Amino acid sequence: MNQKGKVTHGESNKLTKRKSWVAKIKSVFQTKQRDKSSSIKKEKMLRQTPEVLPFLQIHDDSILLKDGVMDILQIQTKNIHALNDTDLNVLLMNRTRFLRSYFRSYKEIILNFPANTEAQRTYWLKKRKQTTSPIRLEYIDQKLLEFDFLERERSNREFFIFVYADDKQELTDRKNDAIQGMQQAFPLTELTRTKKEQILFLLNNQNTKL
Repeated sequence: MNQKGKVTHGESNKLTKRKSWVAKIKSVFQTKQRDKSSSIKKEKMLRQTPEVLPFLQIHDDSILLKDGVMDILQIQTKNIHALNDTDLNVLLMNRTRFLRSYFRSYKEIILNFPANTEAQRTYWLKKRKQTTSPIRLEYIDQKLLEFDFLERERSNREFFIFVYADDKQELTDRKNDAIQGMQQAFPLTELTRTKKEQILFLLNNQNTKL
């Protein structure tokens, strides 16, 4: 500033640079505060997850809950469009009989699983080892590529039933009742531990693929 109280050109540049520097510092500080706040929210959500989900441990024959136990069985479906009227009526009556007799807690769910071509792939890999024909090898390789495409792009709709109980002994009895009650309509089958883990994962992460 000169003797007349006016700001010179050089001083004006210094003030402009100082304001720009202060603005940058504020911007960095605000960004760090937002990142810190975001990380706190994420951490809080992760800490709440075990409190929301009812599952504690998963075993081969049961799933331990915060309040009791449960297990998952797969429902074997049937093509009802291929049945005649008599067979369809019998199927519906057997299904109705189960719904009327099994009054304990259970839940039926539907999930989409990637297409599983493991059996077909094993068959064609075995055939591939047994042939030396270039034409045959080319055909088998094409089949294997098709299996890769199906597993990557296609999914199967699968049906499951959740059976609940207060303890393992009661759970065993209820599973046996459910299996016997559904035998004439839509039979139930036991699942591996890995399959149960996949079901629970998809059920709680519905926008995620296996």
